[in-house]
Amino acid sequence: MAFGKRELTPRPLAKRLKVSNKLLRLATITGGFSADGSAKGGGPEGLIHYRLGYKFAVAQEKAFLTGNGANQPLGIFTASTRGIDTSRDIVTGSSTGFTADGLINAKYNQKVQYWSKMKWIFNRTCLQVIRQLKDGNGQYLWVPSGMGSVGGYSAGADGKNIGDTLLEIPVMSSEYAPNTLTTGLYAGILGDFSFYWIADSETMQIQRLVELYAAANQTGFIARQELDGMPVLAEAFTRLKCN
Repeated sequence: MAFGKRELTPRPLAKRLKVSNKLLRLATITGGFSADGSAKGGGPEGLIHYRLGYKFAVAQEKAFLTGNGANQPLGIFTASTRGIDTSRDIVTGSSTGFTADGLINAKYNQKVQYWSKMKWIFNRTCLQVIRQLKDGNGQYLWVPSGMGSVGGYSAGADGKNIGDTLLEIPVMSSEYAPNTLTTGLYAGILGDFSFYWIADSETMQIQRLVELYAAANQTGFIARQELDGMPVLAEAFTRLKCN
């Protein structure tokens, strides 16, 4: 790990929500929502907290993936000598998609010490292309594990599905991962994301704006947080790029 490449400097992030005063007064709204979207107690303000949390999560996810590092986080899909440089790029084997060889090359580009924590990140449209890869006999390569597959579904000790795996590595999907399969563009990443560091300078604060939107019979809520993020060890990651 090289030091002195980039400072983690938390930058302000703010999100605002406007709610009608009528909604805030409705006694029939008895539940808000938890982080996973399920109902819970808290009244209309529980819903407000959920929506502000969602807005922050979207902004942070996008920045952690594609941020350019200038007054914002440095994303994993941004080639940079301060984060993940181009030496960690592996071609997919296709100018408009993926090949099984390209995915295998990405896995074995990673040192063994990172394997236990590695995960893939793809956009869902890229996962669709990977899922449709076929062999010379027209058989899908991505089939249930244990059947000679390129990847597939794994079951836990209790027999329950624990999600997609590709080459025995868990797969995550993000709407903000690249989804344009064109020569020279990134198409996915494999890495140990414990080496993506996030710095928070303070906990999220929510301020109630009672008078600002009074003319519209609304109450505003603004939330603020300061944070930064960056990959700190390039060799813990491998990016896939279309040929």
